[in-house]
Amino acid sequence: MFCPKCGTSNDAAATFCTACGDVLPLPTGGFQKAQGMGGGSADMGAYYKAALGPKNQDYYLRQFARFDADGRVSATWHWPAFFMTLWWLLYRKMWLVALSYFIVPYLFLWLMGTIAGVASGSANIMGGAGYLLYWTGIVCLPPMYANALYYNHCKKRISAAKASTADVQRQLGDLSGKGGTSNIAIIFLLVFVFIALLGIVAAIAIPAYQDYTTKARVAQAYELGRSAADSVTRYYNRNQGLPGDLGEAGFAASLPPSVREITMNNQNGTLTVTMNGDVVGGKSFFLEPALDEGGQLYWSCMSAEVRDRYLPQACRQNN
Repeated sequence: MFCPKCGTSNDAAATFCTACGDVLPLPTGGFQKAQGMGGGSADMGAYYKAALGPKNQDYYLRQFARFDADGRVSATWHWPAFFMTLWWLLYRKMWLVALSYFIVPYLFLWLMGTIAGVASGSANIMGGAGYLLYWTGIVCLPPMYANALYYNHCKKRISAAKASTADVQRQLGDLSGKGGTSNIAIIFLLVFVFIALLGIVAAIAIPAYQDYTTKARVAQAYELGRSAADSVTRYYNRNQGLPGDLGEAGFAASLPPSVREITMNNQNGTLTVTMNGDVVGGKSFFLEPALDEGGQLYWSCMSAEVRDRYLPQACRQNN
């Protein structure tokens, strides 16, 4: 006995469905013949119900009855296939069609890009025609022929079930198991949303982390530059003149990974700190000495190469 509510196959003598508990109809007339073992046939309505499953069964049965009456499929409008084409195809277990729908747009766009690159003189016309064709094929055609597509899909499943066995009950059971709907669309959607969220988080977190590490590198380089400047200041206070180099000034600190080199101009005492790193690698900032009114040495920090966002506050142009 085939449950008309959930599509589960039950024993011919059963009164209640073993899956949903619904009362099963009495086997009378043509339906009784459809339940017979080893022969007989069910009307197409029973096959359609088995292939469709219980979800929105009435809607699709009306559409299928119309196609059967006309003897051909025709264009109808299907809103779920308009708003969620890929998810609807997966939900209705049309796996190959869903895969094609997912892949074909990328192939089409690649083809249009290739054609536009070759036909440079008419690239705008080709691009406009391709864009119109793309939206017609991807957005408009699927909802127009979704019911027809699903009708043909169910008919193929019914034909395959009939070819596999002469037992009507097994045919209906096979259709019930392979047809209906699938939760893979929800799983696919959740995975898609999860990947999208990961992409958003990565797009925010990676630049933020890169900014943080770059600022840390520049800050470390600045502290080393300040240490070198202090050594030069002490030398100047003792000798009332600039040293020939940083070694003469007594600066002998080892360079951290963030600093490639630090040099001093022996003419004006300017210190050049050149950095390592992905963003600031090879770029420099400068510490320039000057005398205040009391004859004391002070330092100004500046850089034309490193962006202000990475520099310490003392080195920024608007400081």
